[in-house]
Amino acid sequence: MSYQKTAKDLMIPLEDYPHIPYWFSLREAMAIIREVVAKFGGSYEPRAVLVFDEKYQLMGILTLRDIIIGLEPKFLQETGLIKMDPSLTVLTGDNLGPKMKDQSQRPVSEAMSPIKATVDAKDPFAKALYLMIQENVGLLPVMYDGKVAGMLRLSDLFGEISRTVLGD
Repeated sequence: MSYQKTAKDLMIPLEDYPHIPYWFSLREAMAIIREVVAKFGGSYEPRAVLVFDEKYQLMGILTLRDIIIGLEPKFLQETGLIKMDPSLTVLTGDNLGPKMKDQSQRPVSEAMSPIKATVDAKDPFAKALYLMIQENVGLLPVMYDGKVAGMLRLSDLFGEISRTVLGD
């Protein structure tokens, strides 16, 4: 591992990372993720989608967890019964599938998470690692001249560290 490596050296370029406008639906976001998996032959599975406004400014991030939470039918969110006793999911019967399809039409802006931190493309990867640990995130947008240039994943930083520790 070169201690001189920067965030840019380890990032996934924006053109290879899924990103969508805020008005896309959760369903469309899911389709984009599926397309990326197919594009890379399953060797790369994104765990999130970047969300931009109409001026291509970063608004947030939509993680797989955000999507799943966003698909939760309203009647389950409102009652809280399932959270108290997960075995009550049997009561939802066949309603879950159709209700999830309905919820998949929600805009991603209603389900996305805010960006907790970013790193500059020229920053050393150690700074990116520190920010990820500090903010408890596994993904970090990489900025260049005020615009998103790519994404850095904790797994990529771990790969760099493990090559040093294990001597690969």
